[in-house]
Amino acid sequence: DSTELTAIGAALDELATIDPLLADIVDLKFFCGFTVAEIAAMKRVSERTIERGWQKARLFLHRTVRNDLLEE
Repeated sequence: DSTELTAIGAALDELATIDPLLADIVDLKFFCGFTVAEIAAMKRVSERTIERGWQKARLFLHRTVRNDLLEE
C-alpha cells in the first residue's frame, strides 16, 4: 500500500532527525540485512546496544506509522 510506504518513509526521516543511530540500525538491519553482531562491529558498540536500539526504533516506527495512518 503506497499510503503505508509513505508513512514509513516519513517516520524513518523523522527518526533520523531525532536519533541518527537508530535510523542507521533500521537501514542496516532491515534494508541491508546485516545481523546485530555485524552492526555492532561496524558501529563499535555492544550487541546489546544494537538490540536495544532496534527495539526502540521498531517501537517508534510502529507508533508513528500507526498514528499517521489513523489521522488520515
